[in-house]
Amino acid sequence: MQISHSEQINATLEILWILLLDKVQHPDTTIKEITHVEVLQKYDDGILRQMHALGMTIRERITIDEQNKIIRFDLIENSMFTGYFINKVEGSDEKLTLIYEQNWIPITPQAMELETKFPQILIKGVQEMKELAEKQ
Repeated sequence: MQISHSEQINATLEILWILLLDKVQHPDTTIKEITHVEVLQKYDDGILRQMHALGMTIRERITIDEQNKIIRFDLIENSMFTGYFINKVEGSDEKLTLIYEQNWIPITPQAMELETKFPQILIKGVQEMKELAEKQ
C-alpha cells in the first residue's frame, strides 16, 4: 500500500532537518509503536537499523540525501513486507513541507491485516514531528 501525508511546518530548515536526522537513530521519539531500536552498522551515507513495531522486527537500510533533504528507509529481509519509506522536506524556511511516504507491499495475509494501521501511524508521525519542530 502506498500512502503519504504532508504538513506545513513553521520552523527553519536547519531545525527540521536536525530532528529528522535524530529520528533515524531514535524513531521512537515520534512514533510510539516503535520499541527496541538498534543501529547495526554505519555507512558514509546512512545506517543499517533494526527495531520492533507492531509485533514484527523491522530491519532497514537508511540512506540520507543531505543535498535533496530526503531520507529513504529500505526494508531488508522482512518476512511480511517489501518496500520503502521516505521522509522529505520541500520548500525553504517559513514555507517548509514535511512529507512522509510509505510504500510497503504485504507478502503475507497477516501483513495485509497489519497494513490497515499504517495510515494513522504515518499521519501521527508527521504531526508529532511538526509539533516537535515548531516548539524549537
